[in-house]
Amino acid sequence: MPRLVINLLGSFQVELDDRPVTAFATEKARALLVYLAVESFQPHRREHLAALLWPDQPEERARHNLRQALSSLRQAIGDSDGSSKPFLLVERETLQFDLQSDTTLDVAEFAALAEQVRHHRHDGPERCLPCVRRLQRMAMLYRGDFLADFSMSDSELYEEWVLLQREWARRLASEAFATLADYSERRGELAPSRDYAR
Repeated sequence: MPRLVINLLGSFQVELDDRPVTAFATEKARALLVYLAVESFQPHRREHLAALLWPDQPEERARHNLRQALSSLRQAIGDSDGSSKPFLLVERETLQFDLQSDTTLDVAEFAALAEQVRHHRHDGPERCLPCVRRLQRMAMLYRGDFLADFSMSDSELYEEWVLLQREWARRLASEAFATLADYSERRGELAPSRDYAR
Protein backbone atom coordinates (compact mmCIF):
# COMPACT_ATOMS: atom_id res chain seq x y z
CA MET A 1 0.00 0.00 0.00
CA PRO A 2 1.43 3.45 -0.89
CA ARG A 3 2.61 5.69 1.95
CA LEU A 4 2.01 9.44 1.86
CA VAL A 5 4.06 11.85 3.99
CA ILE A 6 2.84 15.45 4.28
CA ASN A 7 5.00 18.06 6.00
CA LEU A 8 3.46 21.50 6.51
CA LEU A 9 5.54 22.90 9.39
CA GLY A 10 8.07 24.95 7.46
CA SER A 11 7.97 24.57 3.70
CA PHE A 12 5.32 22.44 1.99
CA GLN A 13 6.71 18.94 1.31
CA VAL A 14 4.91 15.82 0.16
CA GLU A 15 6.40 12.37 -0.47
CA LEU A 16 4.78 9.27 -1.89
CA ASP A 17 6.71 6.09 -1.13
CA ASP A 18 9.82 8.15 -0.26
CA ARG A 19 9.73 10.10 -3.53
CA PRO A 20 8.96 13.84 -3.58
CA VAL A 21 5.59 14.74 -5.07
CA THR A 22 5.98 17.90 -7.14
CA ALA A 23 3.49 17.31 -9.95
CA PHE A 24 0.73 19.52 -8.54
CA ALA A 25 -0.78 21.21 -11.58
CA THR A 26 -1.82 24.30 -9.60
CA GLU A 27 -1.38 25.98 -6.23
CA LYS A 28 -5.08 25.33 -5.66
CA ALA A 29 -4.50 21.57 -5.83
CA ARG A 30 -1.84 21.92 -3.15
CA ALA A 31 -4.12 24.16 -1.09
CA LEU A 32 -6.91 21.58 -1.35
CA LEU A 33 -4.60 18.80 -0.12
CA VAL A 34 -3.42 20.93 2.81
CA TYR A 35 -6.93 21.85 3.91
CA LEU A 36 -8.34 18.32 3.59
CA ALA A 37 -5.36 16.79 5.42
CA VAL A 38 -5.39 19.24 8.33
CA GLU A 39 -9.19 19.29 8.63
CA SER A 40 -9.57 15.53 8.15
CA PHE A 41 -11.83 14.99 11.17
CA GLN A 42 -14.97 15.57 9.06
CA PRO A 43 -16.19 15.51 5.45
CA HIS A 44 -16.34 18.87 3.67
CA ARG A 45 -19.11 19.89 1.35
CA ARG A 46 -17.94 20.66 -2.16
CA GLU A 47 -19.66 24.03 -2.24
CA HIS A 48 -17.76 25.06 0.91
CA LEU A 49 -14.42 24.03 -0.59
CA ALA A 50 -15.22 25.78 -3.87
CA ALA A 51 -16.13 29.01 -2.04
CA LEU A 52 -13.02 28.74 0.17
CA LEU A 53 -10.61 28.35 -2.75
CA TRP A 54 -12.38 30.46 -5.41
CA PRO A 55 -14.33 33.09 -3.44
CA ASP A 56 -14.58 35.54 -6.33
CA GLN A 57 -15.87 33.02 -8.88
CA PRO A 58 -19.54 32.28 -9.59
CA GLU A 59 -20.60 29.05 -7.86
CA GLU A 60 -20.78 26.98 -11.05
CA ARG A 61 -17.30 28.09 -12.14
CA ALA A 62 -15.87 27.55 -8.65
CA ARG A 63 -17.27 24.00 -8.53
CA HIS A 64 -15.80 23.30 -11.97
CA ASN A 65 -12.42 24.57 -10.75
CA LEU A 66 -12.73 22.33 -7.69
CA ARG A 67 -13.35 19.27 -9.88
CA GLN A 68 -10.24 20.10 -11.91
CA ALA A 69 -8.11 20.69 -8.80
CA LEU A 70 -9.36 17.45 -7.27
CA SER A 71 -8.52 15.51 -10.43
CA SER A 72 -5.05 17.04 -10.50
CA LEU A 73 -4.52 16.32 -6.80
CA ARG A 74 -5.63 12.69 -7.10
CA GLN A 75 -3.28 12.19 -10.02
CA ALA A 76 -0.35 13.79 -8.15
CA ILE A 77 -0.74 11.54 -5.07
CA GLY A 78 -1.51 8.38 -7.03
CA ASP A 79 -5.11 8.31 -5.90
CA SER A 80 -6.73 7.95 -9.30
CA ASP A 81 -5.70 4.54 -10.61
CA GLY A 82 -7.92 2.53 -8.22
CA SER A 83 -5.14 0.01 -7.53
CA SER A 84 -4.87 0.76 -3.79
CA LYS A 85 -6.81 2.23 -0.89
CA PRO A 86 -7.37 5.93 -1.68
CA PHE A 87 -6.13 8.78 0.49
CA LEU A 88 -9.23 10.82 -0.30
CA LEU A 89 -12.83 9.83 0.31
CA VAL A 90 -14.59 11.30 -2.69
CA GLU A 91 -18.37 11.45 -2.58
CA ARG A 92 -20.85 13.22 -4.83
CA GLU A 93 -21.33 16.12 -2.37
CA THR A 94 -18.36 15.83 0.00
CA LEU A 95 -14.60 15.31 0.16
CA GLN A 96 -12.59 14.06 3.11
CA PHE A 97 -9.04 12.96 3.76
CA ASP A 98 -9.11 9.31 4.88
CA LEU A 99 -7.71 9.07 8.41
CA GLN A 100 -7.30 5.31 7.92
CA SER A 101 -4.96 5.69 4.93
CA ASP A 102 -1.21 5.14 5.28
CA THR A 103 -0.35 8.79 5.85
CA THR A 104 1.98 10.74 8.10
CA LEU A 105 1.08 14.39 8.71
CA ASP A 106 3.59 16.41 10.76
CA VAL A 107 0.91 18.81 12.02
CA ALA A 108 -1.19 15.92 13.38
CA GLU A 109 1.80 14.35 15.16
CA PHE A 110 2.81 17.76 16.54
CA ALA A 111 -0.71 18.35 17.92
CA ALA A 112 -0.93 14.84 19.39
CA LEU A 113 2.40 15.26 21.21
CA ALA A 114 1.29 18.61 22.63
CA GLU A 115 -1.93 17.01 23.89
CA GLN A 116 0.00 14.13 25.49
CA VAL A 117 2.22 16.61 27.35
CA ARG A 118 -0.78 18.66 28.44
CA HIS A 119 -2.72 15.65 29.79
CA HIS A 120 0.20 13.75 31.32
CA ARG A 121 0.28 13.83 35.13
CA HIS A 122 3.51 15.41 36.31
CA ASP A 123 4.84 18.27 38.45
CA GLY A 124 5.90 20.06 35.29
CA PRO A 125 6.91 18.88 31.81
CA GLU A 126 10.52 20.00 32.40
CA ARG A 127 10.68 17.47 35.28
CA CYS A 128 9.09 14.59 33.33
CA LEU A 129 11.43 12.61 31.06
CA PRO A 130 8.63 11.15 28.85
CA CYS A 131 7.27 14.67 28.29
CA VAL A 132 10.76 16.04 27.61
CA ARG A 133 11.11 13.37 24.89
CA ARG A 134 7.74 14.43 23.45
CA LEU A 135 8.79 18.08 23.48
CA GLN A 136 12.09 17.19 21.78
CA ARG A 137 10.12 15.43 19.05
CA MET A 138 7.90 18.51 18.69
CA ALA A 139 11.04 20.64 18.33
CA MET A 140 12.29 18.33 15.57
CA LEU A 141 8.95 18.47 13.75
CA TYR A 142 8.78 22.26 13.89
CA ARG A 143 10.91 23.20 10.87
CA GLY A 144 9.32 26.65 10.72
CA ASP A 145 5.97 28.39 10.44
CA PHE A 146 2.99 26.45 9.13
CA LEU A 147 3.12 26.72 5.31
CA ALA A 148 6.01 29.17 5.54
CA ASP A 149 6.44 29.50 1.76
CA PHE A 150 2.79 29.30 0.72
CA SER A 151 0.30 32.05 -0.06
CA MET A 152 -3.21 32.27 -1.51
CA SER A 153 -3.66 35.99 -1.96
CA ASP A 154 -6.86 35.53 -3.97
CA SER A 155 -8.67 33.86 -1.06
CA GLU A 156 -8.90 35.87 2.13
CA LEU A 157 -10.75 33.06 3.93
CA TYR A 158 -8.02 30.54 3.13
CA GLU A 159 -5.32 33.00 4.19
CA GLU A 160 -7.14 33.58 7.50
CA TRP A 161 -7.30 29.82 8.08
CA VAL A 162 -3.55 29.51 7.37
CA LEU A 163 -2.83 32.39 9.75
CA LEU A 164 -4.81 30.71 12.56
CA GLN A 165 -2.95 27.43 12.00
CA ARG A 166 0.35 29.31 11.91
CA GLU A 167 -0.32 31.14 15.20
CA TRP A 168 -1.49 27.94 16.91
CA ALA A 169 1.64 26.00 15.87
CA ARG A 170 3.94 28.91 16.74
CA ARG A 171 2.45 29.17 20.24
CA LEU A 172 2.87 25.44 20.91
CA ALA A 173 6.41 25.49 19.53
CA SER A 174 7.32 28.51 21.70
CA GLU A 175 6.04 26.72 24.80
CA ALA A 176 7.96 23.56 23.86
CA PHE A 177 11.23 25.43 23.21
CA ALA A 178 10.89 27.39 26.48
CA THR A 179 10.35 24.19 28.48
CA LEU A 180 13.28 22.47 26.77
CA ALA A 181 15.50 25.49 27.44
CA ASP A 182 14.56 25.32 31.13
CA TYR A 183 15.15 21.55 31.21
CA SER A 184 18.59 21.90 29.59
CA GLU A 185 19.57 24.77 31.90
CA ARG A 186 18.60 22.74 34.99
CA ARG A 187 20.91 19.96 33.77
CA GLY A 188 23.74 22.40 33.19
CA GLU A 189 23.57 21.92 29.41
CA LEU A 190 24.06 25.55 28.47
CA ALA A 191 24.58 25.19 24.71
CA PRO A 192 21.30 23.30 24.12
CA SER A 193 19.56 25.67 26.51
CA ARG A 194 20.72 28.68 24.46
CA ASP A 195 19.72 26.93 21.21
CA TYR A 196 16.20 26.20 22.47
CA ALA A 197 15.83 29.72 23.86
CA ARG A 198 16.94 31.20 20.54
